[in-house]
Amino acid sequence: MVVEKVKRMAPYVIILLVSLYFYHLAGQFRFSAKAGHLGPDFWPKMLLALTMVACLYEIIKTAFFLKIAPSKEPPGEASEKGESKKKTYPGLLVIGTLMTVAYAYLVTTLGFVICTFLYFALFMVVGRYRKTWAILANSVIGTLVLVVIFMKIVYVSLPPGQEPFSAVTFFVLSLMGGK
Repeated sequence: MVVEKVKRMAPYVIILLVSLYFYHLAGQFRFSAKAGHLGPDFWPKMLLALTMVACLYEIIKTAFFLKIAPSKEPPGEASEKGESKKKTYPGLLVIGTLMTVAYAYLVTTLGFVICTFLYFALFMVVGRYRKTWAILANSVIGTLVLVVIFMKIVYVSLPPGQEPFSAVTFFVLSLMGGK
């Protein structure tokens, strides 16, 4: 049972250690801070700190609260049955990866708003979710939330895309009080 717990904790320990290393590197950014502004180290450190907190939570949960029941069947039989019951979809993983690469390639042409909306919607379809209204609602809300985060909180300039797609980006930004 201890071996099983260690196996379950190993990915979180690795991610925690990598995050600690990158947090240390983010602390070494050389910049002159302006009063009242966040430095370039703020967001990387924030994300890394949240990652470390999540990893610590999973490590503690697994180490102290996870109850692993001993298997009643011989190990060979249990693993064979488990393998036959689990359905895997490696093709979906490949499609998701290709969609992510396509997103990075097309975002400068289609613009952030259109490309992100399509990425969210198609990812849900590829993920075998079939409720059309939920897909549309999640894609619209997710896109608008990211626009607000990047434009109003992080202050990142988003790619508007090329004509005629940039018109959609500028329309959405004007609705949200942007330039």
